[in-house]
Amino acid sequence: MFDHAYGSYMKHAYPADELMPLSCRGRVRGMEPSRGDVDDALGKFSLTLIDTLDTLVVLNKLDEFEDAVRKVVLDVRLDNDVVVSVFETNIRVLGGLLGGHIMADMLKAQSVRLQWYKGELLHLARDLGYRLLPAFNTTSGLPYPRVNLRYGVLSPNSRTGTELDTCTACAGTMILEFAALSRLTQETVFEDTARRALDVLWEKRQKGNDLVGTVINIHNGDWVRRDSGVGAGIDSYYEYLMKAYILLGDDTYLERFNAHYVAIMKYISQPPLLLNVHMHNPTISIRSWMDSLLAFFPGLQVLRGDLKPAIETHEMLYQVTKQHKFLPEAFTSDFAVYWAQHPLRPEFAESTYFLYKATRDPYYLQVGKSIVESLNEYARVACGFAAVQDVRTGRHEDRMDSFFLAEMFKYLYLLFSEKRDLPLDIDDYIFTTEAHLLPLSLATARPPCPRNMTMFRRGHGEEIFTRSCPSTQTLFPNNPTFTRTIRDAHKQLLQPGAERLALFRGIEFPLHDTRMEPLEILKNMGLTLLPLGDRSVQLTGIRHKQEASPLGLFSLKFITELVDPPAGEQPGISPLAVQVISPPFFGRVVLTAGPAQFGMDLTKQEHGVKGSLVLSEPYQACAAISNWKEVQGKMALAQRGECMFATKARNLQEAGASGVIFIDNAEGSCSEEMVLFQMVGDGSTGNIVIPLVFLFQKEGQVLLDALSQHRNVDVLLATKPMFLGEEKTDQPLSASQLHEAATEIRTTMVTSAPDQA
Repeated sequence: MFDHAYGSYMKHAYPADELMPLSCRGRVRGMEPSRGDVDDALGKFSLTLIDTLDTLVVLNKLDEFEDAVRKVVLDVRLDNDVVVSVFETNIRVLGGLLGGHIMADMLKAQSVRLQWYKGELLHLARDLGYRLLPAFNTTSGLPYPRVNLRYGVLSPNSRTGTELDTCTACAGTMILEFAALSRLTQETVFEDTARRALDVLWEKRQKGNDLVGTVINIHNGDWVRRDSGVGAGIDSYYEYLMKAYILLGDDTYLERFNAHYVAIMKYISQPPLLLNVHMHNPTISIRSWMDSLLAFFPGLQVLRGDLKPAIETHEMLYQVTKQHKFLPEAFTSDFAVYWAQHPLRPEFAESTYFLYKATRDPYYLQVGKSIVESLNEYARVACGFAAVQDVRTGRHEDRMDSFFLAEMFKYLYLLFSEKRDLPLDIDDYIFTTEAHLLPLSLATARPPCPRNMTMFRRGHGEEIFTRSCPSTQTLFPNNPTFTRTIRDAHKQLLQPGAERLALFRGIEFPLHDTRMEPLEILKNMGLTLLPLGDRSVQLTGIRHKQEASPLGLFSLKFITELVDPPAGEQPGISPLAVQVISPPFFGRVVLTAGPAQFGMDLTKQEHGVKGSLVLSEPYQACAAISNWKEVQGKMALAQRGECMFATKARNLQEAGASGVIFIDNAEGSCSEEMVLFQMVGDGSTGNIVIPLVFLFQKEGQVLLDALSQHRNVDVLLATKPMFLGEEKTDQPLSASQLHEAATEIRTTMVTSAPDQA
């Protein structure tokens, strides 16, 4: 496949920047209709050849590599009067020249080939580096998005320099190539310049949550677009913080990455989804679609060692890929096509390679095989491989980007090869975002930079593997099938009639329940119920203010079940017991409670969980707990409503509560008359470990009255009550008994002596 793609470029396109695989000719800028910003990657410098250099070595095509190096040295000129993207030129051309130089030096040192080579590619890289530097001449240190290779930025002939902003990734994806150039040439200006841009982005993050926006003003540092995610516009900024630490050995980059990563997992990650949020108000997702560039993120999570969410998101992406043959350029939260193009992007193959490398699970070889088969069946044409204009129809686009040769074939070949097949030890290198290879030995070429711009809250948000690399045996002890176990939960996402239940935030909706919680879920989805007066409802969304939502018949059935709850208890729900065990009750008061799908599994606690009651402040626990000192080590009471159960549980667990009893906010509700249900999470509840139960209002009022009358009220949460005296009954209190218990509690202070109280 590589031979077909590379051979077609060399035969039909070289020395042009790219191949037009349907026309069987080269794409030369200015001679073809403009494609807008996409053409900013083209600089009349044989882009595809340079971008492919180190791929030739990885695939053991050493004769072709030597010939390609000669062509670059003899034919490529950088003094071109053309405006190019600083970001694309850095990752593709500068990265390609550096990767090619490192491979040429290695082969020369091994006396295998290129004995004539004297660092010509490095000289070209240095020349290009100096041509990119004028872009950084801004008041903030953030680069202009474009530069003229001959005239720079501010020259009258440059035809650029009027831009006001750039994307976060555009400014934050320079450090690997610029630092490598500095350490190979011993000229520090490149690394220092790239680091200053990173310092600005770090300083401009939202301090309260460590999120960054997508587009920033290059002159004053103000955020222009404040949506925050891990896809287009931000993606490789996060990648380069992590990889800069790996390549350069500087702790500052790791500290910053970890701070951002905690924020990503708290606000953006809704396994298996990764949805953009507003950087200043990150609790609500601001769009319901994802772009394909985020497919790199599971691979980055593998590098950090966070395998579970990496497996979950990758499996979701694989299911989308199987449905559409390729990953659409953007797709909705219910995995329908949003933007139909597929320009042969390699990010999904990249994450597949990293997951296989980490787990050695042959499942990922099958995923790789499916990528290969789709490319051959749906993208291969007579002169190379053509991008897909529309994944729904299979229509092609006359385009084969250089990254297809630089990345796709490199990751696929590495996925299926063994170490003995390679001419180098791949573990001695880090991949740039364009999959160019930079040696880890560069870390010793220069001492770390001063830690001048990073302030850290030690211990804040840190996990056991924040500073070390985990093993799968540590993460999943004695569980060789852990990857399958994680994947299986996400294999049914796209099956008709099942997908809607897991659409947003991984929620399974409590369809029986007509009150606050499902309506709050819908609100978080950006959906509104409009009553029509005949007991029917209309479902509307953010983008469909006055028209019925196009979510389909299943949604109508879902709403019907909200309006008309089925009679009888929800199948499969086993009630729990809340038993008041302190004096003067001594276990006689037993209340029926509903379980949660997350938190501690009380069915596995033989003797239950005991705790002393305390009222949460605020009572609804939707914000930080103000009485955290009193809550620590206690069983907290919190009222239902205003936010999701998982949010309340998370806040109280962070405050130190040993457990939570949620009390219904519907006046007069009781378990004898209402349908018992199971509390659901928000898709990211794996870190909630305390026990959680739910009481209807009448049962909850018994505890509230007891707490108001007695200094200490101890309860037991269990699957069945514990008997403290001779009287034994398996039955919790009925409605009339609840009334009697509440009356008894309210009169205790009147009839008891103070010391007894």
